[in-house]
Amino acid sequence: MVAGTLSFLGTGFYSYSRGIFLPSLAETLDNGERFNISMGFSLAAVTGALIAPYIGKIIDRGSPRKVMLIGIGIMAAAYLSLANVASLLQYYLVVSLGMGLGMACMGGLSWHRSVISWFDHWRGRAIAFSVLGASLAGIMMPPLVTTLVAEYGWRTTYIIFAATTAFALFPVVFLYMKDHPSEVGDVRDGHSYVNANPLEMVEIVEDSREWTIGEMYRSRAFWSIGIMFGAMTCVFSAVMLHLFGHLTDIGLEQSTAALILSCIGLFAAIGKPVVGWLCDYLGARISIWLALICQGSALLIFSVASGAMLSFIAACLYGFGLSGMSPLRTFSISTAIGSKSFGAATGAIRFIELPFILSASPIAGFIYDTTGSYKMAFLILSGLMLVACIGPLFISDGGRRGRNKRMQELAG
Repeated sequence: MVAGTLSFLGTGFYSYSRGIFLPSLAETLDNGERFNISMGFSLAAVTGALIAPYIGKIIDRGSPRKVMLIGIGIMAAAYLSLANVASLLQYYLVVSLGMGLGMACMGGLSWHRSVISWFDHWRGRAIAFSVLGASLAGIMMPPLVTTLVAEYGWRTTYIIFAATTAFALFPVVFLYMKDHPSEVGDVRDGHSYVNANPLEMVEIVEDSREWTIGEMYRSRAFWSIGIMFGAMTCVFSAVMLHLFGHLTDIGLEQSTAALILSCIGLFAAIGKPVVGWLCDYLGARISIWLALICQGSALLIFSVASGAMLSFIAACLYGFGLSGMSPLRTFSISTAIGSKSFGAATGAIRFIELPFILSASPIAGFIYDTTGSYKMAFLILSGLMLVACIGPLFISDGGRRGRNKRMQELAG
C-alpha cells in the first residue's frame, strides 16, 4: 500500500505531469524554447545518479523508511520553490538539486528495496503491484493537471503538488511503512507460504552475497541491465516530456492529448500484473524482450501518426511495454546481484544509465527546435529499443525457471 501510494503521487507528479508544464515553462522562462527546459530534468538525473550509490548503501544497511521521509520533505520544498522561479537559472537550481535529490530519496530506489526484503517467490508480482500506482497516476494525472494548469496556472498547480506531497505522503510513510518483515514478526513471503511450500525454499547463493562496486562493474549482467533500462528510461523521459507537445503540434486538442497520455497509464496499469506473472514464471529475458518490442513499435507509430486514432493505438502499445520498465529493472537487478547489495547496485547502475537519460530529452527538444517536429526523435528512440534487445542474452532468467534450474543442479 505504501509503495503504491508513493508511486502514485511521487511518479505521478514528477513523471506523468512534467510534459504538461513544458510549454508553459518554456514560454515563461525561455521565450518558448524547449531545449533548455528539457535540460533541467537531465540535470536532475545527474544529481540522482551522483547521490544514488550513497543512498543505496544507506538503505542496504539502514532504514529505507527514514530516507523516504527526508525525500518527501525535499520534494515538497522543491515544488513550492518551483512555483516561484523567475529565471532559467533558478529553474535549473530547483529542478537539478531539489528534485534530483528528492526523487533519489523518495523514489523507487528506497521502496523497491523494502519490497524485495518482503518477497522472494512472489517478487515479480509484488514489484509489479507496488508500481501499479504510477500507472494509475498516468491515467488520472494528465487530464487533472491539464485542467489545473488551465484554470489556475502552472505556478498554483506546483503549490498544490507541494501541499499534497507533504500532507498526503509523509503521514502514510511515517505511520505504515515497515522496512523488513521481522519488524512485525513475519518472514519473507510470509509464514503461511513458507510452511506450505517447503520444497521451494532453495537457497540462492547470490541473494545473500555482498558485492563490491568493482565486482558489479565487472559483471556482464550488470552492464546489460544498465544499458537496457538506461535505454528504456531515456525513452520514457523523452516521451513523458515531449509527447504532449507533439500531439498538440500535429493538431490534436489539449484534452485529446491528455487522454492519450492517460491511455498510456491505463495500459501500463493493465500490463503490470501480466509482467509480474511473466517474471515469476518465465523469468526476465522473455519479459524484457516483450517490453522492448512493444515500446519500439509504439515509437514508430508515433513518428508517423497524424491524427488521434493512430496516436491512441501507439499509446496503448507503449503503455503495455512501459508497464515492465520499473518492475523488470528491479527484478533483474535483484536476480543478478541479490537482495543484500540491491540498494548499492541500483545506485551504481545509474552511472551506466546516465548517458542515455541525459541525452534523450534535450536531443528531442533540440530536434524540435531545429525541425519543428518530433518525428525524427521518435525514430531514433525506436532504433535504440531495437539495439537494446541484445541485452537479455547476457542476464539470468530468475523466477521459477531460474529456481527450478538451481534445484536440478543441486539434485545432481
